Amino acid sequence: MSNQKTTQLELEDQSPDDSLGLNDPIFKHSSSQSALYQQLSAAEFDKFKEDKEKLANRPNSQRPYNQLYYRNFVSLINPTSGAWLLAGMSHPSFILSSFEFMAAMCRRNTTTNTSIPQYNRHVLRDNPQNYQCPCHGRIKAVDKHGYHMTAYKIGGNAIRLHDNLVHTLVALFRLLGLSVALEPMNMFSYLEADDNRRPDLLIHNPYGSRNQIVVDAAVVGFNGSTRTHNNKPQQVVIHREKQKISKYGTVATANGLVFLAAVCSTTGEMGESIKNLFLQQIRLKLQLVDGEVKKSKVQKIMKHCVSHISAAINRSASRNIFLNTTKMVNLARHTQQNFSSSTSCDLTSSSASASPDDLIQQFELQIMNQNVLQI
Repeated sequence: MSNQKTTQLELEDQSPDDSLGLNDPIFKHSSSQSALYQQLSAAEFDKFKEDKEKLANRPNSQRPYNQLYYRNFVSLINPTSGAWLLAGMSHPSFILSSFEFMAAMCRRNTTTNTSIPQYNRHVLRDNPQNYQCPCHGRIKAVDKHGYHMTAYKIGGNAIRLHDNLVHTLVALFRLLGLSVALEPMNMFSYLEADDNRRPDLLIHNPYGSRNQIVVDAAVVGFNGSTRTHNNKPQQVVIHREKQKISKYGTVATANGLVFLAAVCSTTGEMGESIKNLFLQQIRLKLQLVDGEVKKSKVQKIMKHCVSHISAAINRSASRNIFLNTTKMVNLARHTQQNFSSSTSCDLTSSSASASPDDLIQQFELQIMNQNVLQI
């Protein structure tokens, strides 16, 4: 009994990041050579980071994305952002198409995504508005890495990213044996008839608490206006958590509920609140079912949950890039097809006619029927 209590106390002192096991040393220092190698690697990484920070703080008209590059780089230095890379292929949600994987790697490494069309100022008929976005109240060019495309407010991208995260959270909480209501309606309408506040989740039977838990989720961009420091990527997550608490915290407490914000960034960084909630519920679930809480099992379940959340955000962001790239290509094509100096061709071949559209729309049918011969 005393051993069980000791184990429980040791685990409760463990942070969510420690429970992932990602803070453990990569190398077990079996030799002085391996210890020296790790020290050299750490020194090289610090030097690389320092060089990139200097570039980010130095304005350069030839390389306007230096600060964006560095902010993305710093936003990835946490235990959860790259979890989708370690997820394997054990679940369909972990599997990416070739385009999705390319989009994900271009965002992660700040390399040019060649699938995203770019404005060419030397082409007189190329409309610059086709390569811009007004979704934040001001016109800005779409970056060539796909960062802005991940959470477009126009076209439902931000909503799609949010909804995929919410449904993943529901599945994971239910996996732990919890009863979860998705988007409960009229929770606070008895206070005010027109109160339309609708949190994302209501956990009816959380382990270790008599009070039900209300969860509201959000996905924020790593380069938002609330990030005032290049080396503090958590600013955007913390600010969004405070907004959620301001919206739901008081009314939830007044109704005997516990409110938690589940905020993640588009790079996959998870807020402390949602990580702590998962860690707490995993521990209590194991204590209830197994009678003991083994560190190894907590670590495996926590890793599994984080991998699903990371994969959901990454896959949704990559698909948003694909959808917006397709829209940009179609918009540019329709703009350009009416302008040509080559007019000596019949309508069937003309790019300004309906034939190119028919070719695209009937492409699959034409592929299937390509072996049909004319006699």
